[in-house]
Amino acid sequence: MDDKEQKLKNYVLWLLSRQDYSRRDLTRKLQQKEATPEFTERLLDWCESHNFINEQRYCEGFVRRHLAKYHGVKRIQSEAMAKGIDRALLDKTLEEFEVDWFELAKDAYLKKFSNSGKELDQKERAKRVRYLMYRGFNYEQIDFAMQAQQ
Repeated sequence: MDDKEQKLKNYVLWLLSRQDYSRRDLTRKLQQKEATPEFTERLLDWCESHNFINEQRYCEGFVRRHLAKYHGVKRIQSEAMAKGIDRALLDKTLEEFEVDWFELAKDAYLKKFSNSGKELDQKERAKRVRYLMYRGFNYEQIDFAMQAQQ
């Protein structure tokens, strides 16, 4: 292993010491550092064999972070696709967490709007619906959340 490859290996290990990364994220970071595709594959295979990269663990952390931010299933799926997380792995992980999306939508709604008045005109109601839709909830979940304050 030459000096440049050793530096890239140290760089990847430094990144992984700080947080979990997916294989796709690390590939992109190594491409930015101008690593050869062959070396990138070898290095990432080595990291996986030592369990430094674990897609299941990365996916669980990803879902946990989004649930802590009160994001709904649609938002989680959208951002997971952007990160390159396998859809089947994401669905399996979401099932394991056994999330009550209606309660999560209610919690998100109450966190944002609990101090505001109870009377909603059409403009204010639309604003609140848009807020919850942006967070990834569907209409049934949004309706349930908005009924909770009344």
